[in-house]
Amino acid sequence: MIKQISAVLLALAATGAVAQSAPGGPLGTLQCTGKPVTIRLSIIKPGQLALFKKAVADHQAWYAKNGNGTKVTLVRVTKRGAGGALSYDDSAAMTVVTYDAKPQPARDAGYAAFVKEYQDSSTVKDEHRGCLG
Repeated sequence: MIKQISAVLLALAATGAVAQSAPGGPLGTLQCTGKPVTIRLSIIKPGQLALFKKAVADHQAWYAKNGNGTKVTLVRVTKRGAGGALSYDDSAAMTVVTYDAKPQPARDAGYAAFVKEYQDSSTVKDEHRGCLG
């Protein structure tokens, strides 16, 4: 798991992903000279991957609608099958939220809607907050 998260962070660093700081910052009082991020590993409920993907898209759209440059990225998890063949694991996914320097928008009905989509489609197994870079 740590190797997967490290690989995601390295990939994001290489793409020059954008940053955000919530009120008080996602890292509390810690200083971040890079970009604050939240990485979540979610267990997808059976048959709910499409709804999870919609939640990610709606999450990103909510930030955009509110003029905030936070980026929400879906990371598909892979697994090895017989003979070492790789395939996507529809029972797990990661999201990486790379925060904008602007304050978080006020939570509204749009916020509640994408949170409900996440809750209906998945359970957060693990969450990490950190500083990219």
